[in-house]
Amino acid sequence: MSNINISNLSFKYPDSSDNIFNNLSLDLDSSWKLGLVGRNGRGKTTFLNLLRGNLRGTGKIQAKLEFNYFPLTVNDKKQLTLYALQEQVSFEQWELERELNLMKVDPELIWQPFNSLSGGEQTKILLALSFINKNSFPLIDEPTNHLDEDSRMQVIAYLQQHSNGYIVVSHDRAFLNQVTNHILAIENTEIHLYQGNFASYEDTKTKRDKFNQDKNEKLQGQIRSLNESRKRVKGYSLQSENNKKASAHKNEIHAFINKGFFSHKAAKIMKRSKNLERRMDKNIQDKKGLMTNIESISELEMNFHPNYHGTLLEAQHLDLTVQNKKLFEDLNLTIKNHGIVALEGKNGSGKSTFLKNILKPDKNVISQGKLDIVNGLKISYLPQNFIEYSGTLSQFAEKEKISYENLLNILRKMGFPRESFATKIEEMSMGQQKRVAIAKSLVEEADIYLWDEPANYLDVFNQDQLINMLKKEQPAMLLIEHDKYFISQVTDKRIKLGDVKAK
Repeated sequence: MSNINISNLSFKYPDSSDNIFNNLSLDLDSSWKLGLVGRNGRGKTTFLNLLRGNLRGTGKIQAKLEFNYFPLTVNDKKQLTLYALQEQVSFEQWELERELNLMKVDPELIWQPFNSLSGGEQTKILLALSFINKNSFPLIDEPTNHLDEDSRMQVIAYLQQHSNGYIVVSHDRAFLNQVTNHILAIENTEIHLYQGNFASYEDTKTKRDKFNQDKNEKLQGQIRSLNESRKRVKGYSLQSENNKKASAHKNEIHAFINKGFFSHKAAKIMKRSKNLERRMDKNIQDKKGLMTNIESISELEMNFHPNYHGTLLEAQHLDLTVQNKKLFEDLNLTIKNHGIVALEGKNGSGKSTFLKNILKPDKNVISQGKLDIVNGLKISYLPQNFIEYSGTLSQFAEKEKISYENLLNILRKMGFPRESFATKIEEMSMGQQKRVAIAKSLVEEADIYLWDEPANYLDVFNQDQLINMLKKEQPAMLLIEHDKYFISQVTDKRIKLGDVKAK
């Protein structure tokens, strides 16, 4: 057991005037299983890179530990997995096999070329690699992306049985609740440490935000009252100043107007008024200083137009085969003109292939059974991968024939940094690319939505935005998703693809 001491750490990128972190101090125990959470673009990966020494800030990071980062980038993916990994990391074969056995993963996979492994297999092997060195402290960045439910449970059981501490970045609430006992939450330019799992942190944060919101509303009321009083005082002062003029007393019966008397009286009132105004201004500024900055979640909207047909898509006893391999069989589902249906199943079971085939039938995909789709449907498709998206946002909007203004508006609501609006999509982070893809789908006019893993790469704030919007709109949607919380919040019906029966 060792400590990770961070003192007065500040960091900003050379092309930015704003600090990512400002005078950050933390004392972490290396036996803790820490979840690192925060909004996309607020510095989670930056923090991991600072710990690894890949970035340098001011202040100190002290630790008698070796930091291992997941996912390792494999240089030669055509090599056998064992040799490809040993070229980059020093370890013995038996050490990797030990970790794979603990994860209930077949060790024989290391004798296959790395690029022949599925995404889930690659993820599990690279995660096992991070735990080979017992004196290391793993930094695990988004391990659950694209993993099906069974694979997630494998990873959860593996992390639970390890005595090693680690930091894991994830936006999967259910996953974090099972593999963490402390939470590091990035809030503005600070990182706050919470004891307990994500649910405990979320409960604490919700109560704190409610307290701060009530306090802010009370302070805002006091500020409004002070501003009204300030206006009245200023009115008295102006009235007194006007009293110095003879014209102000033209209706009074005076043989002689004592200008000196009124000037002296006005000056005294003016002085008292100015002093009172200054005290009120200071009081207003003090109360503004007591207000707490609470991250609010903007409401999203989608360009959904319910179709007049009651049923838009229906599959009955449908089998799907690609290159003589049956992906699934006996699928029965119905998509109405309102309501969200989740299609669940293991990686490789044909979910994404089914969505793509609805969008554009593929001659290599052979279907048996019945699939009825209403003619002329306006379909909005959210792909799992975004390699086809490129160019600047304005070029992208023109190519996709969507409103550039509406695209930017949704991106702003999702916390997309304005300075990235001119960045080409292919040069953006995965979190930014995902938000562009979602914003495109929301801007498009649609009768039905085909969404493939919308929660991947999104922070919990963005996920909550989608959840709130989908609950409100209840669009016609066929949804593929592995995040249990997201599915439980938005779906009307869940359909699971079973294993294909052996003939």
